[in-house]
Amino acid sequence: MHLEGGDQPHGEAERGGAADDPEITRLRQEIRQNPCHACADREEHARWAERYLRLLRETDGLRTRMENATHSISRMFDRVCALLERRGYLAGDDVPPAGRQLARIWSESDLLVAECLRAGVWEDLEPAELAACVSALLYESRRDADGIPRLPGGAVRDALTGTVALWAELSTQEREHGLALTREPDLGFAWPAYRWARGESLDRVLSAADEAGQELSAGDFVRWCKQLLDLLDQVAAVAAEGSRLRGTARQAVDAVRRGVVAYTGVG
Repeated sequence: MHLEGGDQPHGEAERGGAADDPEITRLRQEIRQNPCHACADREEHARWAERYLRLLRETDGLRTRMENATHSISRMFDRVCALLERRGYLAGDDVPPAGRQLARIWSESDLLVAECLRAGVWEDLEPAELAACVSALLYESRRDADGIPRLPGGAVRDALTGTVALWAELSTQEREHGLALTREPDLGFAWPAYRWARGESLDRVLSAADEAGQELSAGDFVRWCKQLLDLLDQVAAVAAEGSRLRGTARQAVDAVRRGVVAYTGVG
């Protein structure tokens, strides 16, 4: 190929320039003098080194994420302890009776359950009324549910008002501590739970719910009743010995555990 003006191909010019560079020449000599340069398995060892470095980077990343998560959990724990101490469930390193009672409640709304017990808002309720009120601490309405749910009158409304007021107070203090532990009570199952615990048939309970604008299948009803039974059992277990509430909770358990709810297993 004819090259005008003594030009060289671009690649040859680069190679020629590199060969004339004393620094590059020196580095190439050092590479050839390195003991690893003559190793027959050099390329395989290089691949293993690359794999090692990649795994090392991944391990360091996982360790960093784990440490961050641990610190986050530690901060959350400190905030929860501060809230519990403020509410009287902890006293430094000591656990007072209220704290021991709370420790025996296993529920998403365990702190609100304990607050209701301490405040006595459920103390004077009848079994069906207690079932209605306790249901508000576990039920979750469908997202598309609209309107105000129908509620039993009298003592149930008063007790639910007290329950919601305790939740509002507790929720405010949780936010002050950077927490969001207790969800708002949901009154959507209070009417069906109340009527069922009074002894009405499943058809009448579901029809009443439908008339109140609440779509509730038999399967959903049974599922929520079984969760209600579990929480009522806990209320009966942690309520003060000899208190009226303890006996009422046991009666409420018997009232709910009947018919199709009993046939599908103990809640």
